Amino acid sequence: MKHKSSRMIALTISYILIIFGIFVIQFTIGKTFYYTIGAMTVSGRDEVDETGNRTPLLPLHIVSNGLDFYITDQTPLTAKTSNNEDITLKVLEYKKNEDSFSVVCSNGVLIDFNSYLSETIATVRISVSMPSEIETVYFPWKLTQSARLERQDGQIFLRYGKDRFIFRGGHGFGNSDDTSELPHLILSSSKKTAIYETYVQSESLDFDSIFRLPIATEEEYNKTKQLFREKALEYFSNVISSRNYNEELLTAYIAEKTFNGEYAKALVYAPASLLPKEKRTYISTTFYGNLAQNDKSLAAYHKKKLSGIELGIARAETSVFDRVSLIPFLINNSRVNLISALEKMASNAKQEDLNSFLAAGLLEAAMDYAFYFPNKQNIFMENSEKYENVLKDSLISIDNGLYISSDKKTIDTEKTLQAASILIRYGNSYPDKDSWKAVGQALYSSIFSLGGNSSSLPASFDIQGDKAKKLGLMANDALILHAEKLYPVAIKDNPHYPHEESLALKAEPGIWAWTSAHDINVLKNDAKIFSFRISAKTGDTHYMIIRGIRPFYRIQVYGIDFRSDPRFEIYNSSGYVYDERTRTLLLKMKHKKDDEDIVLFLGRPPEPVPVPVVPAGQDGAEGGSSAENSTSGEKKEESSDADNE
Repeated sequence: MKHKSSRMIALTISYILIIFGIFVIQFTIGKTFYYTIGAMTVSGRDEVDETGNRTPLLPLHIVSNGLDFYITDQTPLTAKTSNNEDITLKVLEYKKNEDSFSVVCSNGVLIDFNSYLSETIATVRISVSMPSEIETVYFPWKLTQSARLERQDGQIFLRYGKDRFIFRGGHGFGNSDDTSELPHLILSSSKKTAIYETYVQSESLDFDSIFRLPIATEEEYNKTKQLFREKALEYFSNVISSRNYNEELLTAYIAEKTFNGEYAKALVYAPASLLPKEKRTYISTTFYGNLAQNDKSLAAYHKKKLSGIELGIARAETSVFDRVSLIPFLINNSRVNLISALEKMASNAKQEDLNSFLAAGLLEAAMDYAFYFPNKQNIFMENSEKYENVLKDSLISIDNGLYISSDKKTIDTEKTLQAASILIRYGNSYPDKDSWKAVGQALYSSIFSLGGNSSSLPASFDIQGDKAKKLGLMANDALILHAEKLYPVAIKDNPHYPHEESLALKAEPGIWAWTSAHDINVLKNDAKIFSFRISAKTGDTHYMIIRGIRPFYRIQVYGIDFRSDPRFEIYNSSGYVYDERTRTLLLKMKHKKDDEDIVLFLGRPPEPVPVPVVPAGQDGAEGGSSAENSTSGEKKEESSDADNE
């Protein structure tokens, strides 16, 4: 008996030593790493050879607020093919970025963990990239010791500390298609993204007290906007460095750098050569040129937009007001006659038929109408109370934030920012409407708070829970709006971002410019002369498309005559081409000073003054003088052409 006991003890010790040995071997091979990225921590190992190449080792743990996403030799990543075949995925590489960690797998599968923190919300976004032959990917997860699952209102939450967390769409919790014994995060071809984040409950809304909210202050609004600009610029620079840019990103980058007085530096870092001409449109043309071709893309865009507006008006659809700068657009495109139809639609619109964004569009129409037609009856403004009521009913308070929804189900990020801009303008325009300025500032700061320190936001958020103070927000990130998409709706105070500059009040309806100049001012507009001043930094060169320009026979830049040249864009100077058929002036402007004046002599050139004939035999002094003036004029013209080139 004693012999058997000794033997059992010896075997037990041997097993312990073997297990310990395996453990030691497992965790001493390779180099251990530990990262904190937003709301998650990543720990694992990889082996580095003499050449610096890294080989990933297991286990890997990605932990966030009570949830551990892990991979071991015993619990690997698995996948199911479109042929219903189960396969095991091999980990090929780990990649770490500023706000993400990626697991590169065999069979063309890539899984990204992206995380960010705000004051109230911790978010981990998991997304998969995979070939068409892979149908589903399974990533193991488990609870940490201090976490537990809870059920409420038909939903499953994870309780960790004082907070609750949830998967959007049920990914990970209670998956019906996961038949394995261990729980898995399931990513499929139809649901490639999952969000694990803080569950936020709502608070009751008191409209009259919104201005007291810290998030509604001008200070918080300005701070939020500045933070976005900084993060966006950082993001733009990184993306350009990685050569993963697009036209919108390059345009936003140059615009923001120009705002900071660094236009020349921006063009060195992001030159036109980064984009082939065939991939450039009117969006970037103010910086990169190629005016003749991009004028066609701008015309096509305007034609399509105008056609949609005309169709909406013909059908009396209030959805036509869900367009930014509707009235200025019609004025610029010489469709002032359509505004009366819009007035009628606004007058007939019932409150119950409007949603929040239509109401915001109608308020914008009211302000634009007052701007362009200050002495006329403003039907839009007369119905402003109706629009305000719709907007009040659309506001939702969740935690310390304020949000707006057209259907009480979703929050649209881009439309929220558009509404915020309109309401801030509304409050600034009318002293008795200053509470709406606070609402706009609160909407702006609240939506960006959901992104933490990231310059990107999900395109929408789902409102979940019941109405009894149990509402929550869940990111619906089927589409992510990166900084280049957010920039034009989030930053309205940068005149250098390419935009339509209406000259209707400064000159006449139908005249407008597509420009990134700091400012354009009309100096003179009569039957003979049309002159305007363009403001930009000395030394900078930019491009403009100006519509509605009446025919002219002479143009002056820098106070000297310029001649048209179809090759004007290749010269290191200003230049132009004019299309009389469309009344379009394509202008390249190189600034020798901050403010440059352009003078157009309208109409047809005056009849030449007949040269007097000197009788034979008389002294030819006068004729010689005329010859000298003619020669002088030719030299001046040559000088002008040289400057043009």
